[in-house]
Amino acid sequence: MIVLGIHDGHNSGCAIFKNGKLICALSEERVTRKKNEYGFPFNSINFCLKFSKIKKNQIDQIAVSTKKLPPKYFLVKRNTTFKLEDYFKEQNEYWYKKIYLNKKVKYLDVFHNRKVKKKYLYYDFRKVKNEDDSIGLLNARRDYFSNFFSLDKSKIHFFDHHECHAYYGYYGSRNLNNKVCVVTLDGGGDGSNATIWKSKNGKLVEVYRTNIGNLGRMYRYITLSLGMKPTEHEFKVMGLAGYALDNDAYYKKILDIFRETLKVSGIKFKYKKKPKDNFFYFRDKLKNQRFDSIAYGIQKYLEEILTKWFLNISKKLKVNNFIFSGGVAQNVKASKKILESKSIKTLFVPPGPGDESLPIGAAYCYFAKNNFDKKKISSMHNPYIGIGFENKDLNFIRK
Repeated sequence: MIVLGIHDGHNSGCAIFKNGKLICALSEERVTRKKNEYGFPFNSINFCLKFSKIKKNQIDQIAVSTKKLPPKYFLVKRNTTFKLEDYFKEQNEYWYKKIYLNKKVKYLDVFHNRKVKKKYLYYDFRKVKNEDDSIGLLNARRDYFSNFFSLDKSKIHFFDHHECHAYYGYYGSRNLNNKVCVVTLDGGGDGSNATIWKSKNGKLVEVYRTNIGNLGRMYRYITLSLGMKPTEHEFKVMGLAGYALDNDAYYKKILDIFRETLKVSGIKFKYKKKPKDNFFYFRDKLKNQRFDSIAYGIQKYLEEILTKWFLNISKKLKVNNFIFSGGVAQNVKASKKILESKSIKTLFVPPGPGDESLPIGAAYCYFAKNNFDKKKISSMHNPYIGIGFENKDLNFIRK
C-alpha cells in the first residue's frame, strides 16, 4: 500500500510511504529554493515520485495535514513572499485596524500587490466564498488532489494540525508504550496552539487542547518587534538571549511584563491579564528597553512556563517520559531546561518538529486511524530522507 502525505500550508512538502516504510520526504523549498514555500507542493511531489519510482496512479491513499487553512494566506503566499516590511504592514494596516480600531479590513485589499498568479495557486478559488472561507478551500483542495492523482475523494483524508504534530513525534520516536506523554506547542493550527496526548495501546488519546497557549505567538512577535522575520528568525532571538546577563537589572522589568500575562494553572494555560494582541501590546510595554535584554526576557519566560507546564503534566498524568513536537519544540534551550528537571526522565524531540514534518505526521495519522501494523511503520531515527548527494557531486571541492 502506498500512502502519500501532504502539507500545503506554509513550509509545504510531501512524504511517500510504501507498506509503512518511509521512502522519501521533501520540503517544497528544497526544490524551489524559496524559503517557507506555501501551497500545493507540486515540485516535491514530482521529485519524491521519481525518486521512489512510483507513478501517480499507484498511490492508494492521500493523507493531508491541517483541515482549516486561511485562503488569504494562500492567495499571497504569505510566508514565501513576505519581506520584513510586509509583516510590519500586516500589523499596522490590517491587525491594528481590526483589533484596536474595530474596522472592517480586507486582507487582500491591504496586500493587493502580493496576489499570486492563478497558475501558481493550483486550487480552484471560485469555490471559496471569501478570504476566510477555510471550508470552501478545504473542498477546493480535496477536488484538486482527486483530479491531480485520479483518485476517488473517499481516499483523501484530512487530519487535524496538532494531531499530525503529535503522531509525528509519537511514531517517529518508536516509544509506543503506555507511559509516554506527547505535548505539542506552536503558533497555531486548526484553531489550537497547544495540546497534550497520552498513549494507550499504541495510539494517542487527547487529554487537553487550547488556543491560548500563546507562547509561540509571543515569541514570534517579539522576533518581529526586534526587526527580524517572524516564523523564520526566532532562532536568532534564542541566540541573542545569551548576550544578556542573568543578573542584569534590565531584564527583570521585561520578565515581569511577560509574567503578568499568560500563566500555567495545573495542565492548562490561563491569563492573569489578557493582552489585546501579541505585537502592539508587548512592543509598547517594552519601548526603550535593551534589545538583548528583551531577547533574554522572552527566552527565560518561555523556559520558566514550559518547565512548569511539563512538571504539572508529569504530576497530573503520572508520566515522566515525554515527546515534544510543534514549532516551539525547536527551541533547544527550553528543551534542555525541561530535561534538567528531576521529574522528567526522557524528552524526545523529533527531527524538524515544525510544519516541515507535517506530511509525515499526516501519514502517521492515517496509519493510526486504520490500525496499520505499528511494527512496520518507519520511525525517525534518521532525518536525512530527502535530496542526497554522492561523492562525485563534490568534485568542485579542491584539495
